[in-house]
Amino acid sequence: MLVVLKTLSAVFWGLLVLSVLVFIHEGGHFLSARIFGMRVTEFFLGLPSRWRISRKSDRYGTEFGATPILLGGYTRICGMDGEGDELLADALAFVQRKGRVNISEVREEFSCDEERAYGLMSALADWGSIRPYYNPELGEYPGQSNWPEAYETLARDDRYLTEYDRDHDFSRPGSTGDGEPREIDMSPAEFLDQERSHTYLGCSFIPRVLTLLAGPAVNVIFAILVVSLTLSIFGMTYTDNGQTTTWHPDFLTAIRFAFSYAAAVAKFASSLIIPTHTMQVLESSSSVVGISVMASEAAATGPVDLSLLVASVSMSLGFMNLLPIPPLDGGKILIEIIQLIIGRPLSTRVQTIMSYVGIAFFIFIFVVALRNDILRFVLG
Repeated sequence: MLVVLKTLSAVFWGLLVLSVLVFIHEGGHFLSARIFGMRVTEFFLGLPSRWRISRKSDRYGTEFGATPILLGGYTRICGMDGEGDELLADALAFVQRKGRVNISEVREEFSCDEERAYGLMSALADWGSIRPYYNPELGEYPGQSNWPEAYETLARDDRYLTEYDRDHDFSRPGSTGDGEPREIDMSPAEFLDQERSHTYLGCSFIPRVLTLLAGPAVNVIFAILVVSLTLSIFGMTYTDNGQTTTWHPDFLTAIRFAFSYAAAVAKFASSLIIPTHTMQVLESSSSVVGISVMASEAAATGPVDLSLLVASVSMSLGFMNLLPIPPLDGGKILIEIIQLIIGRPLSTRVQTIMSYVGIAFFIFIFVVALRNDILRFVLG
């Protein structure tokens, strides 16, 4: 029974700590994206799932919520994937003109196969320019594993702003609703350019990089604040010549201590990608299992230990995400820098290969860290 209770406690505290920190991380991406005018369709605690609790914001159009798979979180920023199909402009104008179209109509209109038709519609849906239409008469529903048969227009005001765009106002004369046809008063190419300006790829290099940096930065800033406040309010207990002694630094001293600690964590994380130090770093690393056990133990000890552990994990999460390894934020920043230098986007194939290499590396890290946790916490 004791083992069961300890396991449940570890699972609870591990999920709570990691979920909160991932939520903070994704919140950084969300706020930065909104500041730069990027459309954000979803902001969720938990991994994508058809089962969800959510509410759509009238101000942002973003669907905020949680899923039962509390192993992370995500922010769906529009237009983070490449486009490149020369039919996109005409396809968008076609949907606007019709109001709602099915895939067979798209195939017929552009004399293309089904795969390309779906590619056009899914790319425009990813931009937040149109949306999938789930027909209950066909047994379709949001969250299904495949795309539906039809797509439709979004509600737009007289300036073509959607619910995801800043300053939209559907009360203005000339506004149209979801699924309503509407002729555009500009060329298809101009309309596509206007839509692209509301996406990640439509922004310039600096806003894109700052949006990628925002998640890790918020984790690090949060950790520094937690450490500084915890030390200045509660102090730090240590043993000096056999006596129990509590150190109460002032807030500025606590901040300096927090920055010193951040520098140490950054050095530790960066050592992971130095071949001569990789295994040394991994031998002292923990996986989700170890973090959960430590969170449970810290919670049992008291709020001070728990706060410092949360700060430690948040700081590690922030600096780890800055490593130049796709698909981490640092890896995406690396791709942005490469594209800036060569003056053109990297092909989808090259980016996919880079991501696979990065994923393989992190699977290796997870296996080694999990072994460490088993040896440390299970086998003792």
